[in-house]
Amino acid sequence: MADLHVEIAGIAFKNPLIVAAGTPTLDAKNMIKCIKHGAGGIVAKTVTYAKIHQIQPRPRFKIIHPEAVDSGFFSLYSVELMAHLPPEKWVKEIEKVKPIARQYDTVLIASIAGRNLEEWSKLASLMEEAGADMIEINVSCPHVEEDERSLMGKVAGSDPKVLESIIKAVKESTSLPVIGKLTPQGANPVLMGRIAERAGIDALVATARFQGLVLDIDSMKPILWGGAGGYGGPWMVPMSCNWVYHLVKSGVKVPIIGSGGIMNYKDALCFMLLGARAIQVCTAIIVKGYSVIESIVNGINEWLECKGYTSVTEIVGKAVPNVLSLEELDRKSVYKSSIDQMRCVACGRCVECCPYNAITLDGRRARVITELCQGCGLCVSLCPVNAITLVKVS
Repeated sequence: MADLHVEIAGIAFKNPLIVAAGTPTLDAKNMIKCIKHGAGGIVAKTVTYAKIHQIQPRPRFKIIHPEAVDSGFFSLYSVELMAHLPPEKWVKEIEKVKPIARQYDTVLIASIAGRNLEEWSKLASLMEEAGADMIEINVSCPHVEEDERSLMGKVAGSDPKVLESIIKAVKESTSLPVIGKLTPQGANPVLMGRIAERAGIDALVATARFQGLVLDIDSMKPILWGGAGGYGGPWMVPMSCNWVYHLVKSGVKVPIIGSGGIMNYKDALCFMLLGARAIQVCTAIIVKGYSVIESIVNGINEWLECKGYTSVTEIVGKAVPNVLSLEELDRKSVYKSSIDQMRCVACGRCVECCPYNAITLDGRRARVITELCQGCGLCVSLCPVNAITLVKVS
């Protein structure tokens, strides 16, 4: 078995999978499930003094395109808020989990969200006293509209001065390593990541979900709970990977934890190959159950063994040099589309969609007008029967 150990801000993780703060860690019972299914770390659901965020709207979950959960092209739309208990009672949940986390060698991370600097400081101290190994500052959620005077969630995560002040207040209140979870909503994660590093953050998570608003056109009202919510899913992986890559390229030195739509070991590996030291998973557990934790960890291990790597740390950032700049993109090679007449069903999709009018439909056969074909590859992607290939001619 490959060595899956990773280190983040001086803390050793037995494997790179961290369960993100959310429904899978909503109480001690659920956190223990994550631990027993093999997570390297868990982030407890975010604790706050804001009572409005302790009471969950009902209903609050909607899977957009549920038929695509297995194929990976769905979205999770929800308005799940924060820990249901006030901080002084939430401490008991952390205390229940701590001995189990120690027994299974799992890192226990407390997630906090204050409305002002005093609350941020108080929560950090409280969670350290409860036994947390690390602190994560939630400057990415909630996804609902928030009072702009409050130093909470994406409002805080998109304001450089506010973010810097929160980090400094938390760092002064705890001796534990502090992680910052970046928002992609209304902020540049690279800019905010560099500001967070300058302010003393010990690690970064890139990135949280987006804010979404799903409308029912007949009633002209937002569905279910009636307002905005978090919107994410496996379609986020390329975007979140892009932020990880750019954080690495920008020179950020603190460890980066990849997050955003990870559903399987391949998604996890993409983040790590682009520079993430570890990954956070939440949506996959919500829609597939806790066994997906083991599936992802085992998949990473099997891939490493298959490729001949002895340690997961060997692959961190390995793909970064392979990402081409705009100037380096191939503009000289010539490609042409080729249609397999035995496969083609003459559906006409390629004819309708070709931006260069390079495909015609002749009876029951689609044909390429070679001199017009630009080799863009759109028809290859759209063909429902995989009858079209792209051939390099020079």
